Amino acid sequence: MPVKTPGWQSHPERYDLRHTLALQYAHLDTIRHVNNVAVHGLHVEARIRHQLAVLGEERLFSDTVLLRPRRTLTQFLRETHYPHDVTCATRLVEVAADSYRLVTGLFQLGECVGVQDCLMGAWHADRWVALPQNVHAALAERRAAHDVPVNDWPEVPPEHVPISGYPAVAEISGRYADLDPDAVIGELAVSRYMEQSRAGTLRPIRNDPALGMLVAGVDLSYHRWHRGRANVQVACGIDRIGNTSFALAGAAAVGDERLATARSTM
Repeated sequence: MPVKTPGWQSHPERYDLRHTLALQYAHLDTIRHVNNVAVHGLHVEARIRHQLAVLGEERLFSDTVLLRPRRTLTQFLRETHYPHDVTCATRLVEVAADSYRLVTGLFQLGECVGVQDCLMGAWHADRWVALPQNVHAALAERRAAHDVPVNDWPEVPPEHVPISGYPAVAEISGRYADLDPDAVIGELAVSRYMEQSRAGTLRPIRNDPALGMLVAGVDLSYHRWHRGRANVQVACGIDRIGNTSFALAGAAAVGDERLATARSTM
């Protein structure tokens, strides 16, 4: 990563569903562009709008089977700026018995500013399960008859490294705001945990005014969806170093239970 995206992803009319969102001043970070977590949130909103359109409001919330990402690969192609509106687009590209794959694109001022690949699954009783039959049927019916090219998933982030094996480890106190409407530690909370682990690790570099440091992509694998508020351990370290970029490996866990593993390309 960064990965060259298939050409169709740069054209909003190639997606199944589109809507426009207004950015908020609160989305800005200290570099004065839209924060990476807020951008991730735009992709989440695009997915939820697609879920509403295909599955209906009865699938928006759940106390049993949760529809949640198993993996997201987010690429930040350009900076996203306030106050210009963002067009969010979603396309369903694959449907399987236990998962489905969505591609979302973000467009601002006529340019594609970011894309995300998302593998969605069904979580129930502390494990991944098959998609509910009615969900699978509705998705299969709405999937476009003609295929579009998609990239193969890259090698997964380093899931084998225990939290104690990372050079930088910290604990974040659980907050009510981390819970989503199903009382689960939410996707954006996990994204914030990874951002916090990156920010702490990169502090010596970020404090150098001669260097500009941006996130080019974040590959997140989600291992479990934890119900209820909890303190979270976050960890980070250097994964690899190249000529023009380097990658950070990160993880988040509640006790001995890994929530997510990440690779962030800088």
